[in-house]
Amino acid sequence: MLSDSIPVPSLKSENEKNDLLVRRKLIDAAEGRLDTVTEEFENAFDILGKYEQTITVFGSARLPMDHPVCLQAFAIAWALSKHGYAIVTGGGGGVMQAANKGAKDAGGPSIGFNIHLPMEQKLNPYVTESFRFEHFFGRKVAMTLDASAYVFCGGGFGTFDEMFEIITLMQTGIIPRVPIILLGVDYWTPLDDFINAKLVEEYQTIEPVDTELYTITDDISMAVDLINTWSREQARQEMFERAEKMKRRWEKQRETKEDSAVHVEKTSSRGVHAHHIHHRPHERTPVRHY
Repeated sequence: MLSDSIPVPSLKSENEKNDLLVRRKLIDAAEGRLDTVTEEFENAFDILGKYEQTITVFGSARLPMDHPVCLQAFAIAWALSKHGYAIVTGGGGGVMQAANKGAKDAGGPSIGFNIHLPMEQKLNPYVTESFRFEHFFGRKVAMTLDASAYVFCGGGFGTFDEMFEIITLMQTGIIPRVPIILLGVDYWTPLDDFINAKLVEEYQTIEPVDTELYTITDDISMAVDLINTWSREQARQEMFERAEKMKRRWEKQRETKEDSAVHVEKTSSRGVHAHHIHHRPHERTPVRHY
């Protein structure tokens, strides 16, 4: 069912200045020419709801099927399927196609969440179920909201975008902490070195414990064992603990800012008072006689 038309003059006005695909999609959705994001969620979760445990695999769409990265994607998808997991990908080529093929060859569910783009992204032939999204947001949520684990193979900006978003959501206690497998030691180790050297040590923009949110490995068996031993209760408990930790951190920062503001105000007041005294040297303090 299409949503009622919603007037969006500001969106239209901005899009006349700078025509963007994303903004056009929002306008079309608001005016009822496309299914709403909610309807896309319904279609996607109708598929996901059939399976108790899903694992989402990310990676480049550009690599050939015989590339070492794709061979790893095939191997881990095949192994996870044999352990009863449904494999979810973006439904495209490269790593996604390799993972879907691994799942299908293992006899397991192989789900592809494709998206409609100006240059058509073709659905690979190894999916057993699929849905094509119109909105990036809905597709992203469907692929990342409630997976039992996430596997990242070598990829480009899109892969990094998904990876850092999921890490951030886990770091801040927004979603349960489940295993994040970065598959490919040669590919991921330089990034890990940068994170530790710059983010952890030099700039201290994250805590050392945050690097424990992901695991870098080439060992398929180890990755499968890690995923198998991770419990939903454990994941939710750590989510709550991280959320509470973030809350305390923000409260402490707010208190520190408030204390700093009070200190600056007091210092400024003393400075103004001293300034007035300095410019009135002829005035003497009255002598009192008792």
